[in-house]
Amino acid sequence: MSSLPFEDDSLDLVTAFETVYFWPDIEQTFAGIRRVLKPDGVFFICNESNGHDKEALKYSKIIDGMMLYDADQLTDLLKEAGFRDVVIDINGVWLCVKAVC
Repeated sequence: MSSLPFEDDSLDLVTAFETVYFWPDIEQTFAGIRRVLKPDGVFFICNESNGHDKEALKYSKIIDGMMLYDADQLTDLLKEAGFRDVVIDINGVWLCVKAVC
């Protein structure tokens, strides 16, 4: 996932639905996504876990490689990768993130 087969600044939008839990090197992958997005491009993440809910915590303990992230962790990781204007929306256990290049 971290070495996306797209040219720099070539995409307007990248989405990730229910997948970031399983990315082995999330920092490198976020940097790769940032690389392929055009200026003002959007990265949208949607997770059915806010990083603290009991059901997801149960699964993260039994599924190898599963990592939960909360709003603060995702914000920090995205900003470290060069994203700006990170907006988080939490509705119950759902966590959605919009990050702009």
